[in-house]
Amino acid sequence: MCRWVAYAGPEIYLEDLIFNQEHSIVNQSLAANQSAWVVNGDGFGVAWYTKRTTPGLFKDVLPAWNDSNLRSLAAHIQTKLFFAHVRATTGTAVNRSNCHPFIWQNWTFMHNGKIGNWHDCRKDVEDLIDHVHYPHREGTTDSEALFLVALSKGLIHDPVKAFQDTLRDVRKIMDKHHSDEPMRISCALTNGQEIWAFRYSSDDQSPSMYFGSPHTRASEDSSHTITTIASEPSDSEAAHWFKVEERSGVHWTERGLQHFKLTI
Repeated sequence: MCRWVAYAGPEIYLEDLIFNQEHSIVNQSLAANQSAWVVNGDGFGVAWYTKRTTPGLFKDVLPAWNDSNLRSLAAHIQTKLFFAHVRATTGTAVNRSNCHPFIWQNWTFMHNGKIGNWHDCRKDVEDLIDHVHYPHREGTTDSEALFLVALSKGLIHDPVKAFQDTLRDVRKIMDKHHSDEPMRISCALTNGQEIWAFRYSSDDQSPSMYFGSPHTRASEDSSHTITTIASEPSDSEAAHWFKVEERSGVHWTERGLQHFKLTI
């Protein structure tokens, strides 16, 4: 599996969450607390938004803890919204095209989990991608395929409905192939202004997901504003973090965080 963190709020340096936390995403790449994969060393990626419409993107196959370029960039890039991901492959190749996040125009997506029996289901799932979005298929992961299918189903107009429809159709494909492995999803997507995050599984054992308000150099100690959605807490302050329940999601906007249930 993988670990990820999404941030939106006052402008901070990337390093504030990627490195400068008690249990930062880089620390999680070496020693995750709430994952079957303790080590997530099969690559990493960061996507960040500035005044431009499309996000910046940096990803590589090196382990996040061993990339000096990541540390240097994180110390100098300031942003109000970014995604960061460390990867543990569930069977697809370790290469840059398979590293998260994935980008289409102003949209960014990252995922932790799997489509059960992916090698059996892959062709049918990829057939759900329309002709507009299929040329953007660069890698071989189920994660990128989920993103492109959701885009094909109207993600830019209604992210929640598109993603629910995607998961429903993928479940049907898994049933068709008599998959004996579960679907497990913990993912986030953004258009650069809002963030949607989803937690779902076919066996009620979704990868963990939390939202919270970790301390950064842009926040005061007394601040309880939700700025972060993540696979697991980046500090040990229980008051900073709240768990996203099974088969549900959260929607972050500047006005606050809203919860919703997934109906699949």
